[in-house]
Amino acid sequence: MDNKNIEFQEFLNKDIGYGNTLKNKKMKLLNEIKESVIKDKKFFEQATEIDFKKWKKKLDLSIFSKIIDKYIEMEKDNHTIMIEEENTQIEKIVISYYGNPYVTWILCIQAIIYQKQLLLESGEFMLSTNTFIVNMVNQILKENHLPKLLIDCIEIVDKTAIIEKEIKTIIIGATQNKAEYLGKYTYIPYNNYIIYCADEELEELSKSIYDYACNNFFETEVLFEEDIEEAIAIINLHKECIAIILTKDTNLQDLFREKIKNKLYINENPFSKEEINLPVDCLKMKHEK
Repeated sequence: MDNKNIEFQEFLNKDIGYGNTLKNKKMKLLNEIKESVIKDKKFFEQATEIDFKKWKKKLDLSIFSKIIDKYIEMEKDNHTIMIEEENTQIEKIVISYYGNPYVTWILCIQAIIYQKQLLLESGEFMLSTNTFIVNMVNQILKENHLPKLLIDCIEIVDKTAIIEKEIKTIIIGATQNKAEYLGKYTYIPYNNYIIYCADEELEELSKSIYDYACNNFFETEVLFEEDIEEAIAIINLHKECIAIILTKDTNLQDLFREKIKNKLYINENPFSKEEINLPVDCLKMKHEK
């Protein structure tokens, strides 16, 4: 049995205490993680460079610092994101998402804040950066004599054990993963867009929007073979998605406004208006049936 399988089995079967110890060290841990972004900058950059060569996605390291600064400042301002109840037992949560490293970073921070152990099913996307983040945070926990809170996993091939043990599962953005968990999950939309171009002359614009979205970690699907009614049905099926419609036909514009139930942009740039981020308490959200 390889190390990943061992970690998976331990996640399933081994309970972790230390909840109160972790609570008392939260601010210390968050500040050490913040410092590590600077201290380990060279290694951080090496990890992101490996991913850039494969995925052509450029990460801004300053964003990682800004994210953790946000959580530290929220606690200093007494926004009560730090839970206060006694919690000796650390809850286990499975997170299924597309592997956006900024999301990985947020999840690591929230795992410490809310005293959770996370199994991160993130796929192969940006694997080098995600592995570096998880290992760095786990190392800081180890140096503080605390258990490993983060287990990275490319894919959970057999979801049966997760479902049977009723381990809380959160799916972030990855709509196609819903069916695999048989409805036993909490779903959190994150950067979900569907683009539909109804005019052939606007197809290049559609491609440019898609390229921009992908380069900025927006999870985006383009509908290009569907007719108008099929496109409307698909968009309405994914209620969590934001629809981008491109057409000069004013009658079609009215039709889309009438029939699409989702948030809708017609011939507009949504990225300048949408401020999309994970809720600061997404690990505490209630399980949906």
